[in-house]
Amino acid sequence: MNKQQERLIQETMDTQRQLVREGLDRRKLMKLGVMSASTGMLLPISGLSLRAEAAVIACPVPGVDMISPKTTPFKDEFQRLEEMTPTYTVQSSVSELADPTKLQMMRGGAPTSAPSHALDSKLRLLKEHPELATATPHPNLAHQAWDGTDKNTGLLNPPKDIYELRALQHKHVWHSDMPAGQGGQLAWGFADREFDDKNSVTGKSGGHCTGVPGPVFRLRYGRSHLVRIYNELPNSAQDAVSALGFGTSTICTHVHNHHTPSESDGGPLYYNYAGQFWDYHYPNLYAGINQGFVSPKAGVRGDYREALGSLWFHDHKHDFTSQNVYAGLFGACPIYDEVDTGDETVVGTTGIRFPSHSQDAKSYPYEFDVPMFFHDRQFDPKGVDFFPLACLDGALGDKLTVNGTIQPYFKVQPRKYRIRMYNGGPTRFYWWWMRQGATGSTYLPMTVIANDGNLLPNAAVVTNFKQSVGERFDLIIDFSQFKVGTEIFMTNRAEQTSGRGPNGKLLTTGQDALKFIVEAARPGLTDASTKIVKGTPLRPMPAAINTKTSKLKQWVWGSSSGSWNANGVIYDRYAKPYEVKEGSSEIWEHKNGGGSWSHPIHPHYEEGRILSYKGAAQPDPTAALQAGRKDVYRLDPSATITTAMRFRDYKGIYPMHCHNVVHEDHGMMAMWKIV
Repeated sequence: MNKQQERLIQETMDTQRQLVREGLDRRKLMKLGVMSASTGMLLPISGLSLRAEAAVIACPVPGVDMISPKTTPFKDEFQRLEEMTPTYTVQSSVSELADPTKLQMMRGGAPTSAPSHALDSKLRLLKEHPELATATPHPNLAHQAWDGTDKNTGLLNPPKDIYELRALQHKHVWHSDMPAGQGGQLAWGFADREFDDKNSVTGKSGGHCTGVPGPVFRLRYGRSHLVRIYNELPNSAQDAVSALGFGTSTICTHVHNHHTPSESDGGPLYYNYAGQFWDYHYPNLYAGINQGFVSPKAGVRGDYREALGSLWFHDHKHDFTSQNVYAGLFGACPIYDEVDTGDETVVGTTGIRFPSHSQDAKSYPYEFDVPMFFHDRQFDPKGVDFFPLACLDGALGDKLTVNGTIQPYFKVQPRKYRIRMYNGGPTRFYWWWMRQGATGSTYLPMTVIANDGNLLPNAAVVTNFKQSVGERFDLIIDFSQFKVGTEIFMTNRAEQTSGRGPNGKLLTTGQDALKFIVEAARPGLTDASTKIVKGTPLRPMPAAINTKTSKLKQWVWGSSSGSWNANGVIYDRYAKPYEVKEGSSEIWEHKNGGGSWSHPIHPHYEEGRILSYKGAAQPDPTAALQAGRKDVYRLDPSATITTAMRFRDYKGIYPMHCHNVVHEDHGMMAMWKIV
């Protein structure tokens, strides 16, 4: 790229940032006639569109039309997520929360079932959107499963562990070679209650700023918890774009895909306003309580076969999901039970001891149970990250990050690890291979134990697999089989040049995202984790639904007039949701509405099972990994996928949307409600 081209790119990016800062969003740009209504793209106007010179109305291709500054691969070390610990643990009953001598929250008073404090975002939300008084069984959006106000006592599980989390602006280092260097650049993220320096990169002056991504919560079935999220982002008018050039300060924090009451689901209608807070209550009970299931393993209510695993949380603000997640508002929250124990050192259990920690002096809990977020980004020639607001097909970048670092290295011990792979989006699909050595094509088999956080019925071994946006895969990697100093690379070989999705071609070499380096064993290193091989039984599947008596509901995911839609309707928050009866089951058929787009479809709250998949690209190396329960369905071009769904326990409204969250932000979402 010559200097003239670099100046053009920088000027164009700066112009687009200024447009959004002035409040000229996509809809206003269309009205002004500088954005095409048919394609949603900025028209080829010099200084406005990167394709002005060629007069091509299309999204610029990362690495071709937009090129980030050079960074040295595997120079910076892999960063683990910050582990969260509770502010307070309730010892006896929910009344204990009201005791000021025991529970002193940072602000807003003690948590209560119904909103009562002036800073509680629910009060403002109900005033501005009174229609939400019918969104859940309680007109005031009081917590279900909290106290005796719920008629079904089986659903009750008041909070035991209380957490406090602060959403705020800070500085983040994407790579030490970036022009910003170790000083970092502005991003959004989370901090604990003790953090006292909003300009610090590390938070060492007091408390911790978790950076990008956010922290990891380690949860357990049967043990409920509450998270109060204080919104400390720079306040601005509602839906105004932030000083980052993307994102808005009103947030909604969704735990994907927990079995959570509607008012704590964090869906796009439940606004947490800047300067206020939202209390999220998670009962942490299995699905199927109202069907009378009780786990034979631990006595936890519900069907233990419905247990989840690699949960994660991310922002979900209506119209701004893609931007707010891109800004840094996401993190991990795996959950454990008596099958997936979370502690390999406890012997004598009937559960599966997946890798957690060693018994040597230097080990620590969950050392070998590692969440990893894969997330691509684009930077301008100055090294400032850039979100392509004009690209309605999706947002791609030419830099792959893992836990917020561009192409890091990870030194590992010679023993088994559990690697939880999250696709943080917003748009890129991956086709993963694991290669030994910096060059060549020696690809290694991978042992997969879970898809979408759900343990498979049996462990599978594959040489490669595809991962769509929002999907998760859990791998067991045994590094003891390699010599000290061996280098192993996670590489993406999916060719994708636009937000439409991958084109199905396999790159010859691909792009390496992460390098493992096998170290010499520490003194006393142990590995008591269960040996997992192909076919190892993991978690049994729940009973299948009766497909002959279940209602069929079709969902067609399409586009028109520069926006996306579900069943021909562009998302409208005031539209009547599709209703399903609690305790019922249905067959949901998802159909790709045409074009060459790929859509990862995600219904909140309930897992489903794939019954049939027609029209998908063949061969599909991931098919063997989709035999279990899922919450993200990769809808390839022209494909139709049929799923079995159950609707149980808590009542209320939930969304379903494309997890290419740029599509979601532009109308590809619908609401459904359990009644």
